[in-house]
Amino acid sequence: MKCEDICELICAYLDNELEPKAQKLLEKHLEECERCRLEVSNCRCLKDRFRKGIKQFKAPDELKYRIVRELSRIDEYRETGIQALDLVHWGSHIAHFYEGKNEISEIATPYIINGLEQNEWCVWIVSGLSLSEARDVIMCSLPDAKKYLDKGQLEILHYKDWYLSNGHFDSQVSMKSAFDRYNNALYNGYSGLRVAGNPCWVSQDDWDAFIDFEDSINNAITDKKMLAMCSYSQYQCAENQISDIINTHEYILLKDNNSWRVRKNNGHNNRVK
Repeated sequence: MKCEDICELICAYLDNELEPKAQKLLEKHLEECERCRLEVSNCRCLKDRFRKGIKQFKAPDELKYRIVRELSRIDEYRETGIQALDLVHWGSHIAHFYEGKNEISEIATPYIINGLEQNEWCVWIVSGLSLSEARDVIMCSLPDAKKYLDKGQLEILHYKDWYLSNGHFDSQVSMKSAFDRYNNALYNGYSGLRVAGNPCWVSQDDWDAFIDFEDSINNAITDKKMLAMCSYSQYQCAENQISDIINTHEYILLKDNNSWRVRKNNGHNNRVK
């Protein structure tokens, strides 16, 4: 073992983290090399000084209580598949602002795939992409996607079949579609329901009714094993509509300087009408 090898291993040696064989070789080298013995001695002294200089603090009881409480609720949290967002609790309602087709699939694809991998029933309601485009991006990212499609765990639907099944938007019909699937998901042994939708079809005349529907989703899913993500085109939303969207969603996801950012909106259930 050479002196340059020793320098890379000193910290691990002092922390008793070396494999027995490596430790034996290092100690043999130290017997023969005064310079390396001095280096190890200096590092040991420095380490001891740091240890003695660090003050220990007792965590407040309230902090310990909160940590224990959150650990006990671990089953209430889900991975989103979205790197910027990571974990959310069941009942979360996410708004996703996008600028083009690529940014729809960039977020919706990992979101849906992650749900499938966590044994969730997943529904992707497509607008802004064609059904074939949505299927293709899922199939490219998930080789066994056909398995999920064939058994019905993954549904990719046109927005007209979900939001406009009666020829016009009816919030009660859309809500019933979601809860029928939710109940079926639990009955059939799935962990819960994950939905991704895109309201770029909503006209100005339908906006108030639709945003009321978005608002009602918060109370409807808050205690359910459901996740909902709504993708909005930034270019189609007026300033007042963006405000409505932010006020009716718990998490706001948008791209800034080529990186996805998340804003948490703790007042999402307090929309002023």
